[in-house]
Amino acid sequence: MTTQGLAADPGAIEEIAGAVQSRKTDPVALVETSLRRIAAVEKEVQGWCLLDRERALAEAQVLRQEAQAGHIRGPLHGIPVAVKDVLDVAGLPTRAGSKTRAQIALSTIDAHVVTQLKVAGAIVLGKAHTTEFAYFDGPPPTRNPHHVAHTPGGSSAGPAALVAAGMVPLSLGTQTAGSVSRPAAYCGIAAFKPSTLAWSSFGLVPFAPSFDTVGVFGYRVRDAVAAARVLMPPYLRRSAAAAPAQLAIGVIDDPITESASAAVADTMRTAADALAAAGVRVERLKSPVSFAAIAGWHKTIIEHEVARAHPHLEYNFDVSAGLREAVGRGRHVTDRVYLEACAKLDAARERFWMATAQADALIFPATPDVAPAGMKTGDPRFIVPFTALGGPIVSVPVGAGAGGLPLGLMLIGAPGTDAATAAVAEKIAPVIELPR
Repeated sequence: MTTQGLAADPGAIEEIAGAVQSRKTDPVALVETSLRRIAAVEKEVQGWCLLDRERALAEAQVLRQEAQAGHIRGPLHGIPVAVKDVLDVAGLPTRAGSKTRAQIALSTIDAHVVTQLKVAGAIVLGKAHTTEFAYFDGPPPTRNPHHVAHTPGGSSAGPAALVAAGMVPLSLGTQTAGSVSRPAAYCGIAAFKPSTLAWSSFGLVPFAPSFDTVGVFGYRVRDAVAAARVLMPPYLRRSAAAAPAQLAIGVIDDPITESASAAVADTMRTAADALAAAGVRVERLKSPVSFAAIAGWHKTIIEHEVARAHPHLEYNFDVSAGLREAVGRGRHVTDRVYLEACAKLDAARERFWMATAQADALIFPATPDVAPAGMKTGDPRFIVPFTALGGPIVSVPVGAGAGGLPLGLMLIGAPGTDAATAAVAEKIAPVIELPR
């Protein structure tokens, strides 16, 4: 399979929504278009763990009638979406990619974010594959649409691959370490990971509750931002403001970038140069705290929490060795050590965001290189520090590396600046985003 084979644009969310409102298309046609694309490429991509065709088509019929009557539920009226299988959808099982949940009963509720999508008019087409319990190990069968011999990343493998392959315009994922930002970069699409825990986690199978955060995938930055604005809580929307006329973007320096490939380094330089040429003030900023130290505290916290969320997994040989070992390590992390890691991370966050406050947003490579061959989910080391630091992250597809596989960068804001970071992303995307 060549790198050109299976990637496709599923359409711009705002344009699709506009076409529904103007009756140039309708929700039934949109679902049928998704189903045709699924029939054409799903066998190779393997992004779905459960398709809910009949119910999606029935819901589309209702939404079509409403649109014909002039009633539009919201900005996603008729848009087909995929939901990562760690989030509850009423009437479907939430198996979390684990054999241990193979016989679990159907969910009786929707996760809060799923309810929000439905109220906005979205149609849940089914569940997308995840690694076991959204850990980095235990990969699903999902393949990268740009080259099926390569991983799509994880843990949100299915949600990212489905958008990248043109099967749906929008999907929900989650990030505890790098599980939205990395698949977006590997699959050459955009994503929005909000400030940590900014969106409700009701209806989410926990892994490490201090970090488990719902995010969204879209084909282009404006798609991800449009969906994020639907899900963003009112207190964050109230802080919305237009991006400043003179933007200041910080390029963070840290020793971990020494592991970046030449293509990643070139892509970052090209993006910074393009921003500067567009009138953006670009400055290099040094992190006041070691990213390696941040990653260490993050690991201590997540392993302590997963060992208490899922203690039964330590000796269950139906799960991957990596997950069993993580639970085992976490069992030995005492409450004192756990709270010390939390306190150190809190202090690091304060130092970091004070030291970078002059920038409207930061940029950093999402991954050390393109998606590796095989099904291992890839290297999260560039993402984990920013997940731990807690701010919103917009994934921007910006280039290509070996074999034409995609490369992405992260646009990062301080915690609570979700609306402002979204506005910055919209402003810089036309400068650095790959043609969409």
